[in-house]
Amino acid sequence: MQAGKPDFGMLLPTGESCRVVPTRPVDAVWHALLQISEPYTAACHQIAGHYVHHRPILTEAMRDGTAITYTLAALHDTGYQIDMEFWGGEAASCCPPNPPRPGR
Repeated sequence: MQAGKPDFGMLLPTGESCRVVPTRPVDAVWHALLQISEPYTAACHQIAGHYVHHRPILTEAMRDGTAITYTLAALHDTGYQIDMEFWGGEAASCCPPNPPRPGR
């Protein structure tokens, strides 16, 4: 991951990185799960192998649709069934572009 860049995230075959992002319906569920930290943490470890932090930011890749394209490809690569009722659509951000971060 390229932690210094706002688009850090999933490393692509090209060497670029792109954030894995939710759609609006998925973002709403994610926010609900974040509020119950114990099961959320357990699910993160089971699915991703580590805690998945909430880092809200709106990037150009989210605006132009690139991020959701990469996210869907990554989801399909897992082999799990993807319900396009929830994953079809635009990437969502619960925050404005470049929101202030605590401690900065």
